[in-house]
Amino acid sequence: MPRTSSLDLPSDRHIRRLSLFLAWAISLIALVMPPLIWWIWLFPGASGVAATPAPGNGFGGDDLSWYIWPVRLGAAGLSSVAVAITLYGLYHLRVLFQEAARGAYFSAAAVIGFRQFALASLVGALWSPLEHTLMGVFLSVSNPNVLNALEVSLGTDNLESIGAALLFFLIAFILAEGRKRHEELELIL
Repeated sequence: MPRTSSLDLPSDRHIRRLSLFLAWAISLIALVMPPLIWWIWLFPGASGVAATPAPGNGFGGDDLSWYIWPVRLGAAGLSSVAVAITLYGLYHLRVLFQEAARGAYFSAAAVIGFRQFALASLVGALWSPLEHTLMGVFLSVSNPNVLNALEVSLGTDNLESIGAALLFFLIAFILAEGRKRHEELELIL
């Protein structure tokens, strides 16, 4: 009986096609995300963000006369930290999907890619409440129409993000163990 490669199985073809699609989708998201985030902070009137209440990353109304270019650039720069963390994670997740698209599910690049994505997810989850606090202080100090405020919050969304990042770490360790066992099986065969 001829030996069938796992690459010939229908389930493998579906995984490879989906992985290729996800690699392209992540590339598109990574290209669109920075300009979109910068657009929101540089032109808040056009994006509709200006109506959100201060200090929670809001502007406290539609009067944006105080929101001059140095303040706009500062807000965009502060939000760029989260964008950089996300792009780092997406790049490594893309590596995982590229490896899966070529059928190398347990390759070193796939395992490292997912581990780095898990790390970026955890750093991003920890940065999010800090960024919210810093942005609120920055905007309230810059805006003469609202009182200076310090808003610190750690909500359910933040805790869920941290939990999801820790779950990603568990999956990364499982992938590493799968890689190790895959290598052991190759040595035996």
